[in-house]
Amino acid sequence: MDSELDHSKGGVTAKSIVADNLGLSEMPSIVQYLASFITAGMATAAAAGFDRYETIPNLSLIYVLPVVVSSVAFGLGPALFSALLGALSFNLFFTEPRFSLAVADTANIWAIAMLLVVGCITSTIVSTKRRDKAELDHFRLHQDKLKTYARQMTAATSVKQAKSLTRATIAEILQAPIAIVYAGSDYDVEVDGDASLTDVEIDAARAASASNAMVAAGVYPFDESRFDFWPVQATIDQTIVIGAAFDPDRRPANPDATAETVALILAATIDRYKA
Repeated sequence: MDSELDHSKGGVTAKSIVADNLGLSEMPSIVQYLASFITAGMATAAAAGFDRYETIPNLSLIYVLPVVVSSVAFGLGPALFSALLGALSFNLFFTEPRFSLAVADTANIWAIAMLLVVGCITSTIVSTKRRDKAELDHFRLHQDKLKTYARQMTAATSVKQAKSLTRATIAEILQAPIAIVYAGSDYDVEVDGDASLTDVEIDAARAASASNAMVAAGVYPFDESRFDFWPVQATIDQTIVIGAAFDPDRRPANPDATAETVALILAATIDRYKA
C-alpha cells in the first residue's frame, strides 16, 4: 500500500513539473522579469547580426519570439515587459537616428507601434492559453489523486488506515494543514490530524456538523478560526468534518468539491466497517 502511494506521489510530481512549465512560473518575479530582459537582449543581438550583413524587411518581428517565450514560461506580466523592451530596442538600435529614441521616419513610428501591439496581443493570447492549460492539468491531477485514493480506500484494512490515507491525500491535494473532526450526536468531537484546533475552531467544526453546511474561516462568529470546515454525514450519530487552513494568498479556486468527495469516500469506508 505504501509503495503504491509513493509511486503515485512520484507520478504526480512528474506531472506537476510538466504541467507547470518545469516550475518556471514559480520563480520569483524579479527572476522572471530578468529572464525576459535577457531574452529581449538575445533577440537584439540576433537582429543586429542580421542587420549588419543584410537589410531585412520586417526585422522588428524578431522581437515577437521573446514575447512568446516569456508568455509560455512566465505569464502575462513578463510577456508584456518583453513586448515593451522589444519596441524600445527596435527603436533605439534599428531606426534612424540610431541610438536615440527619436524617430526620423514616420513609417518607423508605425512599425514600432505595430510591434508593441502585436507583442501585447500575442502575450495575452499565449498567456490565456497557458493559464487554461494549467487549470486543466491541475484538474486532471486532482482527479488522478482522487482515483488513487478511492482505490486505496477500497483496499484499506482498518478504519485507522482509512483515516490516515484520507488525511495524507487531502493534505496533498489542498496543500494546507488538515484536521479531520468526527462530531457525534452527543456534541463530543474527536480531532484527527497534526494541526491543533483552538476552542473557536472546534466550535466552528461543531457548527458545520450541526448545520450540515460549510463554515468558512475568519467569518463571524468564528472570526479567529483559521480553518474552512466541510461536513459530511457518516452515520446516523456521527458527522465527518474536514478542516483546511489555507494560506490566504494560495487558496485553491474551488476546494469544496474535493473536500466533500474525500469526506464521502471516508464516510462510506467507515460505514462499511461498522456494518
